[in-house]
Amino acid sequence: MRSLTKLVALCATTAISLAACSGASQSSKSSTKDSTGIVLNDAAGRKIELDKKPERVVLGESRQAYSLLFLNKKDPTQKVVAWGTDMKRAAPDVWNKLVEKFPKANDIPTIGSVYTNDLSIEGLIAHKPDIFLITLDAYEAAKKSGLADKLDSSGIKYAVTDFRYKPLENTTRTVTLLGKVFGYEKQAEKFNKYYAEQVEPVLKKGESLKNKPTSFLWRAPSISPCCNTYSTANFGAMLTAVGTKNISDDLLAGQEGALTPEQIITSQPNMIVATGGEWGGMKPKDDKVRFLHLGYNADPESARNSLLALRSQPGFDHLKAYDDGRVHGVYHQFYDAPYNFVAIQAFAKWAHPQEFADLDPQANWKSFHDRFMPWPVSGTFITSIK
Repeated sequence: MRSLTKLVALCATTAISLAACSGASQSSKSSTKDSTGIVLNDAAGRKIELDKKPERVVLGESRQAYSLLFLNKKDPTQKVVAWGTDMKRAAPDVWNKLVEKFPKANDIPTIGSVYTNDLSIEGLIAHKPDIFLITLDAYEAAKKSGLADKLDSSGIKYAVTDFRYKPLENTTRTVTLLGKVFGYEKQAEKFNKYYAEQVEPVLKKGESLKNKPTSFLWRAPSISPCCNTYSTANFGAMLTAVGTKNISDDLLAGQEGALTPEQIITSQPNMIVATGGEWGGMKPKDDKVRFLHLGYNADPESARNSLLALRSQPGFDHLKAYDDGRVHGVYHQFYDAPYNFVAIQAFAKWAHPQEFADLDPQANWKSFHDRFMPWPVSGTFITSIK
């Protein structure tokens, strides 16, 4: 009987051990399976679960690759199997540097755009993406057009990025997402730490300032009708955050739109900021106002002269900001890129020169290139008439 009891105990112990081993084995298998996938939280507040880390990524806009320049500066287009045509058209200075440094970027297939209604689900499927990245504004447009519903029913996994509409909220969130998608988490963390160091002290001081000069953001003069601007979105939000009163907040019904020259002249903003770029190929031939020349190919003199020339806009010779030397220019592509910290710093220094006397956005832009970018800094990205 005693022998039987020992035998039963031994069997029970063995069974428990086997069950434990089996459970550990199953747990190990489950853990291994889970570790191959990722969970993303996108700029639209969506949660996306992927069974495996993406190897094939389609970018709705090629300018989403701005982040990839510092996330993987040795091969930024790795894993990109298709993208939009926007960078070549809207930021040719960046595009030319990209294809010069990484020629294979020129061979990446292109896709259509939500805005021109030539982005097809069939076209996306043909590229066999593990994930499709779409910007927040394009996503909102896709919801209105029905394309978002088609994406959902197609089975294509997609995530929403945003630097354009809510840059103060979504810049680091989007960089984190891109770091996960492309497998560059550590580099994303490094950038986000750097970004916080560059931006948070400026915003904290800007919020505390009582004196708030009025400001006007002139969006892409000569490239878009006078006078397109932002209110609570994008550059408009940045101007408010550094301690200015954006005149568009009281004059626009939405986040962006256009003010008439008469509205601007009547408002007499203390400070005017125009946006510019490498836009010689986009300027309407019959437009008398020259575009503001900024970017990797702009020298300081041409940048300043093009800023001064904007006063030829009818009626703008009555704007006191020109006489006070408080008209400035900023690179337009900062509106849709994680590099927006340069614009934030420039806005702060222009609005409150004494309070931000020690802030040097141009030097910080150079040091950012030295530390993060695949090429050295060149050109002119911010300018002033004085």
